Amino acid sequence: MNSYKDTKRRNRIVLTAIITVVIFAVLLYAAYHPLKFYKITHPASSFDTTQDFVKFLDVGQGDCALIYSNGYSAVIDVGMPNTANDISEDLYDCNISTLDAVLISHLHSDHVGALPEIAENFKMQNLIMPEVFKDSVISAKNGRKIARAGGASYYNAKQGMNFNIGEFEITLLSDFTDKSNENNRSVFVMAKIGEIKFLFTGDAEAKTENKLLDENLQLDCDVLKVSHHGSNTSSTKAFLDATTPEYAVISVGEDNIYGHPHGETIQKLTDANAEIYRTDQSGDITFYIEDNKINVKTEIE
Repeated sequence: MNSYKDTKRRNRIVLTAIITVVIFAVLLYAAYHPLKFYKITHPASSFDTTQDFVKFLDVGQGDCALIYSNGYSAVIDVGMPNTANDISEDLYDCNISTLDAVLISHLHSDHVGALPEIAENFKMQNLIMPEVFKDSVISAKNGRKIARAGGASYYNAKQGMNFNIGEFEITLLSDFTDKSNENNRSVFVMAKIGEIKFLFTGDAEAKTENKLLDENLQLDCDVLKVSHHGSNTSSTKAFLDATTPEYAVISVGEDNIYGHPHGETIQKLTDANAEIYRTDQSGDITFYIEDNKINVKTEIE
């Protein structure tokens, strides 16, 4: 009987010793091989990171464009607050977790509204916006605060700013400080890759277009982001004569209350021999660049 108890006690001691050794081994391994935690993003294993393209995202009655080249990315405008999820999904699909630059053309909600959410969802390296006044929309202020807290460098948009996104050369052509009209503060941006040029115009109206013409800037482009969602306050004949776009992209919401794009603007673009694409009709519109040639793909055929 005593022999049985002794055997049982010895077995408990051995089992305890084994458990202690195992726990010690696990702790020792963990000390030299700490656990690694990875941020889980949407898988996009089929995405070709060697592509060069500009994608105009369908964000309804607002603007958002993605410039992508060899793994580097920039976004121009970020639409309304309710488009943040759709924009994020598009960026995740391109395996993007860091935005090298976010550029806001002006501080109306349909161009800057989703900035706080985008700044939360993605690391930003650089944020560029027109000067944020005291009465600027709250999205601009909050978005800037969140981006800075996440490590982004912040810059007030200035004419002549120049940087590269992969093979794209990005140049700011204008910065205006007219507080009386936010649309006319819109920053004009030229994105050039090889001999192909994209011109972004925000919501600039004829007054601002004429200012650029007076400065004799080189505005000729292959793809024009039509200003102010195709409003008849923009896209003068003189401006279109100077830009001579082969393609014109109108970012506009379906059946919007403003009647955008206006028939007058459509006619002027047609007279300028521009091939017109509209996000309300085609969804996302992507311009792929290869060998100095453009290949256009639309979400809706």
